[in-house]
Amino acid sequence: MTARSKPKVLFITPKLPPCIWGLEYAVSYTGFKYLSPPIGIITLAGIISPDYEVELRDENVGDVIYPTDADIVGISGQLLHFYHLDRVTAIANYFRAAGKTVCIGGPVANLNPDFCRPLCDVLFEGEGEYTWPQFLKDYESGEHKDHYQQIEKIDMCKAPMPRIDLIRASDYGQGMIQTTRGCPFTCEFCDIIVMYGRKVRAKPIERVMQEVQAWADAGQDHIMFSDDNFVGNRPYVKQLLREIITFNNQRKHPLSFSTQASIDMAKDPELLALLRDANFKAIFIGVESPRKASLQETLKVQNWHTHDLVEAIRTIQSYGIFVGGGMIVGFDNDDKDIFQEQYEFLQASGFVFVQVTLLQAMPKTPLWDRMKAAGRLLDYREGLASNVLPLNMTHEELVSGCTKLLRDVYSYEAFTERYLTNLRNMNGYKFPNDRPKRSLKSILRCAGLLRYYVLTKDKERRKFFFNFIRESNKIEPKAWKWALRFLAHYIHYREYIYRHCFVLFAPLVADDAETEMAPAPKAELRHAG
Repeated sequence: MTARSKPKVLFITPKLPPCIWGLEYAVSYTGFKYLSPPIGIITLAGIISPDYEVELRDENVGDVIYPTDADIVGISGQLLHFYHLDRVTAIANYFRAAGKTVCIGGPVANLNPDFCRPLCDVLFEGEGEYTWPQFLKDYESGEHKDHYQQIEKIDMCKAPMPRIDLIRASDYGQGMIQTTRGCPFTCEFCDIIVMYGRKVRAKPIERVMQEVQAWADAGQDHIMFSDDNFVGNRPYVKQLLREIITFNNQRKHPLSFSTQASIDMAKDPELLALLRDANFKAIFIGVESPRKASLQETLKVQNWHTHDLVEAIRTIQSYGIFVGGGMIVGFDNDDKDIFQEQYEFLQASGFVFVQVTLLQAMPKTPLWDRMKAAGRLLDYREGLASNVLPLNMTHEELVSGCTKLLRDVYSYEAFTERYLTNLRNMNGYKFPNDRPKRSLKSILRCAGLLRYYVLTKDKERRKFFFNFIRESNKIEPKAWKWALRFLAHYIHYREYIYRHCFVLFAPLVADDAETEMAPAPKAELRHAG
């Protein structure tokens, strides 16, 4: 160890690839560097004994590869995506060459431990709240192992308080809290139940409210609940929402919230009313497909059993909530007509923000096992958009169809139409909790929007901006804050689509279906329900 009063641990989040949710292309107009803070490493930092000094570095907001006096470097890999894996590799190699004890954990280690094993001195599989204290105890005695695996799921009552104090909260567009782990559903493609199980485990509500207060104290006015399915434990979430309502009622400037949830929430009026009153303004729902056969195929039972998906979405919107959706193309029951069906469904639903991805088979999921048994796993190479060989169209038709769908979905006209549809479906909701605090930061954000949309030579962009604002005000003038927020997000959506989705991905070769692939290129964040 180095000559210090305390040994030191450095936690690092490697840079993520641009994705639909990162808002990387809008940061110069929004005043923050990245949308979401590194909830994984700030949570791990919370379990480290006071006998250790802790430092955090997030490559999404700044450089991480430079010298450290830390004894131990912990790297949390998030995505099985070639760019992110390259960053994990580069960071690990740099600090190992500097003589540090390098540890790797997170979803990358859980789903693909064979990739991580040569890169690190210590590999962590499973949740880290128990294994990290054990490792540090072993490290102090000079007898630490090179592999720690947590098999049993941790008790969320013992989850640590995240170390928000170790990051600069103003670098991020929102706070982030995880209240539960696990999801009760069995979607074939989903890796959540692989890592966290089907039983929903919840933090004590008192602890969650401490985290809400901590983010508010750090200056955040919006918090994302990052649970994979926020409504997976109904009695728990209803009690939590009642506490949030009480919290916000005591504030001059109430916080707003967003989350991910399953569509079956539309059947629970009490839950929807609590979400509205707690000032949840945006909810992301994994719908996946408008085709019942595709939903049945992938065991998306909560959607398959929803008689009318569009009507369910409208019900949620009627409680003053903006709804976004995750869609997937490439199921066995999809053919070339699916792209137009998806477009029509999205426009009818009024999803303000949309994630459309090609079907991916993640290691250890039931889909992976089924595709492997059928000889339909494709050998990954950089640029391959999906690792599943489709049944009812060629791979090139799947990719080009998805590319056109994304372009159409994020056209000026389509985006405006969906936003206005969502706003109309709110049925005159007056946004009573929108009492934003006026600050220099908010003024600069507005100035950034005007610079992008008004002070531009692009007449179509300027026309889109004024039309969006005008039509939004016709429906509900008090929605102005959210109109501006979604216009800021749209800067990124459109730029991301044009930079990353309008290319022909790597073509197939004849023997693709005969080889077992490396990790799937997971370019998007996972979604709920």
